[in-house]
Amino acid sequence: MQIHIQVGDVLAAAADALISTANPWLNLSGGVNGAILAATGPAIQEELHGYLKNQGMSAVPAGTVVQSSSGNLPFDCILHAVAIDPFYDSTVDLVRQTLVAALKLAIQTGAKTISTPTLATGYGPMSIADFGIVVAPLASEPRFDGLSLTIVVRSEEHRSELREAISTAQAGA
Repeated sequence: MQIHIQVGDVLAAAADALISTANPWLNLSGGVNGAILAATGPAIQEELHGYLKNQGMSAVPAGTVVQSSSGNLPFDCILHAVAIDPFYDSTVDLVRQTLVAALKLAIQTGAKTISTPTLATGYGPMSIADFGIVVAPLASEPRFDGLSLTIVVRSEEHRSELREAISTAQAGA
């Protein structure tokens, strides 16, 4: 898998699929989710709440990935990745499990290009470097060959921090 890191707005990073941060209640309430709601209106929120209702659940477990439409955003679909627990806690292992599930689902949808923010680093407790530790070993996994993952961060400082963490993790592997 090729990994690219860019500074900007993850919603403007054209790709086949967007992996979005998500909370267990699938509420588009803040961060990337709030930006999705502001950009697309209530349709995706209604779709996610409909998913919960159809499943007979009020929330999904940590590690769950739920696919939705993308509204007017430049993606074929959005993969809502729940990399936090109901208390907004997380671990490197949980983020890796969630990211792997999202990448597998992206492959099932036919996606070749995927964009994502750094999961569990906004409202969650993880650092940008933690996300680098999560993603680094996935680059060399054969099951993800042919994918292009663009990680979108908010600043040059975050880009540098992420690049360094990925390089260090890959050198230590």
